[in-house]
Amino acid sequence: MTRRTQRNLVMYLVITAPFASGATAQEAATVELPHFDVASIKAEDPNVPRLMGVRVHPGGRVEIAGFPLKALLTTAFDMGFWQISGGDEWVSKDTYFVEANPPDALRSSIKSLRHTLFGIDDPLLRQMLQALLIERFHLKFHRETKTGDVYLLKRNERPLALNPAKIPAGALESNSFGSIGYVDGRWSIFATTMSQLAKFASSMMLHAPVQDQTGLTGSFDYRQPQPDLEPQYDADQSHSFKAFLSVAGFKLERSRGPIEEFVIDFAARPTAN
Repeated sequence: MTRRTQRNLVMYLVITAPFASGATAQEAATVELPHFDVASIKAEDPNVPRLMGVRVHPGGRVEIAGFPLKALLTTAFDMGFWQISGGDEWVSKDTYFVEANPPDALRSSIKSLRHTLFGIDDPLLRQMLQALLIERFHLKFHRETKTGDVYLLKRNERPLALNPAKIPAGALESNSFGSIGYVDGRWSIFATTMSQLAKFASSMMLHAPVQDQTGLTGSFDYRQPQPDLEPQYDADQSHSFKAFLSVAGFKLERSRGPIEEFVIDFAARPTAN
């Protein structure tokens, strides 16, 4: 998918990973994190169109194309764009191509190759990416926590409209590519878990934490039966998304709770490699 396509098709990530806290603990955290065996980060030419997104290949090889540092951080640290602040203007503009291979000794510890356009499911791969970004971008950061609005994703009174995901013959669910899209006025999901749905709602729609309380396990497929009468392709698609959730059998309840923020204290462009 090209950057131009993003306006009409939104794909998402969902991952869970611990991350080092406190700017004073960066070096120690990097030493403790697992590292890729071979890794490359190359600046991209903004005048050359290219595909963007995350790919996780057999054996755990990771490729990420068309991401600025801020987007790389969302993938590595399991956070929404709205949770990350600080840094110079380039952290949101300059894009990079990342290619990295895990060491042979750790390949058997990689439990999942599941990924989305912005995310990596396996916590070990995410931790390797954390270490890579800290080292190559000379990253310093800290976390802050405040209390604010959070949302609970729950079932509503309607029958569940989702269907179990159709995984291709011979493929493993743990290796699948999950996505959410809005095309021609219709929402659709493919190979999507409820935690992924909650993450999408948090990162792309509500800009607030969303907790999965549906009690549903596994991954699902679904396509909105009827297109929106007035399709929403602008920056705020939250109204259409909430309507889609309601028809699919879900609701979002507002509550109060902790909100984590990731603050970039320092970052430097990586040297060519």
